[in-house]
Amino acid sequence: MTSCSDTGSVTTSSATPISAATARTYHGRAGVEFVDPRPPEAIYSTTGKIPGARLISISDVERGNLPPAFADRSLHIVATCQAGPMASKTAAAFAKLGFARVSWVEGGTQAWVDAGYETLR
Repeated sequence: MTSCSDTGSVTTSSATPISAATARTYHGRAGVEFVDPRPPEAIYSTTGKIPGARLISISDVERGNLPPAFADRSLHIVATCQAGPMASKTAAAFAKLGFARVSWVEGGTQAWVDAGYETLR
C-alpha cells in the first residue's frame, strides 16, 4: 500500500506550499481542482479525502493520463495527501505538465482535519 508520511524530501518546482486555511479559501471555487494521489484504501483508513478531491495517482499525473477536465492548463491545482510529501510530488508533476497555478497543502489532509475541516471516508 502506498503511504504518505511526514518524512522524505520535497521536490522543488513551480508548485507552492499552502496552509490548510489557505487551501480552504480555494475549496469549491470555479477553476480549482483538488487532487489526492493516494489509493482509496489509504484514504479511507486514515484521514479521508477532502470533499470534491479527485483521486489521481502520481503515476497517472506523470504520464499525463488525466480526466478531460484537466485539458485546461489554467486550472489551479491543489494537491494533498495524508501528510504532504506525496502532495508535493504530485504538484511538481502537474507543474511539469504545464499547469500555471499549482499548490500543495503543507501537512496534507491531516492538517485539513486538524484545522477542523470536513473530510469524506
